[in-house]
Amino acid sequence: FAQATEENRQPASKPPLGSMLFCGGGKLPDSILDRFCELGNIQRGSLVLIPTASPRSDNGDYSPWLQLWESKGWKEIHIVHAGDRAQATKEGFVTALDKVTAVWIAGGDQSRLSERFLDTPVLGKLKEVLQRGGVLGGTSAGAAILSQRMISGGTVNPEFGEGFGLLPKVIIDQHFSQKKREERLAKGVAMYPDLLGLGIDESTGIEWNAKQAKVLGLGQVHHYAIESTNNKPHWEQVQRESFPEGTLFQPNEYPRLFEQ
Repeated sequence: FAQATEENRQPASKPPLGSMLFCGGGKLPDSILDRFCELGNIQRGSLVLIPTASPRSDNGDYSPWLQLWESKGWKEIHIVHAGDRAQATKEGFVTALDKVTAVWIAGGDQSRLSERFLDTPVLGKLKEVLQRGGVLGGTSAGAAILSQRMISGGTVNPEFGEGFGLLPKVIIDQHFSQKKREERLAKGVAMYPDLLGLGIDESTGIEWNAKQAKVLGLGQVHHYAIESTNNKPHWEQVQRESFPEGTLFQPNEYPRLFEQ
């Protein structure tokens, strides 16, 4: 009985020991790429690349991603790619993720990721990577997919799909200043005022762990939020702040960013 009582006191889920490093697309500076390698224990670890967001991956051409990460010094690199949802659910498909220390989700179309991997063993394995202290990184579509309410399209008026939900209270928008997506993200936050909007410029990223998040790179991260409202807000009421490299976000100040 005492043992059962002790087990009941355990939290339902522990905060992940690992990190996420999600980026806004464009050419990423060495400072971001090197930080990802460091978090992934490049000297003794292994890397899984998920190139599925790019249509190029369906042709079996993974060369751009392999060349990039091989040039950074990764010795052991595995590809996890599914041509369709059926392949992603086959036994043994996720084996490469069992002991990996780093995962990188390449850019492209985030809807391709959700269509093929949502509600498959892949998502559970990504969570395991984080739980055991690894790093999950991604850029452009590889960042957007981390949202639960995922922006899937729309130039000014956002279209939504379902993402992986690793940051369930955050709407991520990428290529933010370069593609002038300010109105799109503001409208998204107005549609879902309980969520936090993060617009990430190109060449910019956020390093996240359970204790803090930090802006990295050459651009800015743009914070969009509605603090309190009893009515459905207009998008122009969304509060906006922009943060440069080195800015730290703490859970007590930005709880939605850290909610799991």
